[in-house]
Amino acid sequence: MEDKRIEYKREISKKTKDLKAEIVSFLNSDGGTIFLGVDDNGKLLEGKFKYYKEWEETLSNWMSNAFEPNVNHLINIYPNGRPFRIKVKSGTDKPYFFKDGEGFNSKGIYLRVGSTKRLASFEEVQRLIYKSRAHKFERLVSLNQDLTFTYATNIFKEKGLNFDIYGLQLYTPNKEFNNAALYLNDQNPTITKFAVFQGLTVTTFLDKKEFSGSIIKQLDDVLYFANLSNRKKVVITGKPQRDEYLDYPKRALREAIVNCYCHRNWTLSGDIKIEFYDDRVLIFSPGSLPDGLTLNNIKEGMSSKRNPIIVNALDKADYIENYSTGVRRIFEDYIGFHKQPYFSISDNGVIVTLYNRNYSDIQEIDVVYEGQSGENDTLTMKIDTQTTQNDTQSERVKFTPVERRKQILDIIIKEPTITSSLLAERLSVSIVTIKRDIAKLTGEGLIKYEGSSKSGKWVVLE
Repeated sequence: MEDKRIEYKREISKKTKDLKAEIVSFLNSDGGTIFLGVDDNGKLLEGKFKYYKEWEETLSNWMSNAFEPNVNHLINIYPNGRPFRIKVKSGTDKPYFFKDGEGFNSKGIYLRVGSTKRLASFEEVQRLIYKSRAHKFERLVSLNQDLTFTYATNIFKEKGLNFDIYGLQLYTPNKEFNNAALYLNDQNPTITKFAVFQGLTVTTFLDKKEFSGSIIKQLDDVLYFANLSNRKKVVITGKPQRDEYLDYPKRALREAIVNCYCHRNWTLSGDIKIEFYDDRVLIFSPGSLPDGLTLNNIKEGMSSKRNPIIVNALDKADYIENYSTGVRRIFEDYIGFHKQPYFSISDNGVIVTLYNRNYSDIQEIDVVYEGQSGENDTLTMKIDTQTTQNDTQSERVKFTPVERRKQILDIIIKEPTITSSLLAERLSVSIVTIKRDIAKLTGEGLIKYEGSSKSGKWVVLE
């Protein structure tokens, strides 16, 4: 069945533009395979075997002179198989077109959409040009030649290194600063936006900042404030050491942020953005993945560098390891957690979502529990466990609901006459939270209250 990456053809028709357009559509999209000598359902047509040699010669000639830019390294022909196959890779110098006379042929630029090809619009052609240009952009001459590198020089000096403009390839062959130098210099025209929101939406800002200067400075500033916003849950279990759990794995958070500066498309005008919410952090990077890579490709170890000069500089300054393991590390740090990192990838950008490992949702509930007076009480409440930044950055003890109820059981075993208000104080939570926990434990048959409200006591049943 035909789809985005498979096309069936009975033969090379006399109107050769049709097959050329199919090839171009794969070159300008994600690549694919064209099967020749088959019917519309992909069934082999045995009477077409005699044309295989002729088709091979025709296609070999096309690869040499029918397409622009050069496609020899992107098309493979398999004439000895059954059926005849044309394997087309996604190109890196888009847009590709088939020639119609001399020069650029805008009518020969096709895209693959679903199981069909179509002519690219003017806007789509521009986007393809920008994407292709992004791979060469950092080597082009910077329009601003009045550049200084004070911050980058100091960082390199702290590492015991020399900020060598020649060695870092920040000059063009004509000894002019290139665009990589522009972004590493103190007058870098781009900025990074950083925000912390209360709750799960953008309604209320807790903090917002904009960072400017060299991308090395921006990276330092962002990582500093990201670490401040990465809240900590502290659990005291009775062991000599307390257990501490960061909302986000420190390594995963760092890798996701650093990747923005290594691989963003600098030809686009968008900003790198980091947004913290109670349950997640979103990290925005302008531009899609380079060279047609997919997320699965990267997780399997494949890599491509859109900005090799900038990557090399960050590698030397010890911000990255330059071994293409960042994304795999992000997923490794979330092994066992029920919400895995999520990558939203489009032509305009990549958005990485990392989920807060200490966040839990509690909805509005109705509970019926046996009160200390022995009578049944009904409590309707909306439990909001969204911990504010100030709460978590203090060193108060924090428990998950399950951990907290275990603590309650341990306490009432030792102190069966303890009151709800004292439990709330002991565990640093509200009286409503304690009543909810007691209702839960009572409903599960784990505890009961015996006697009057003044002289009674708790009994642990299991």
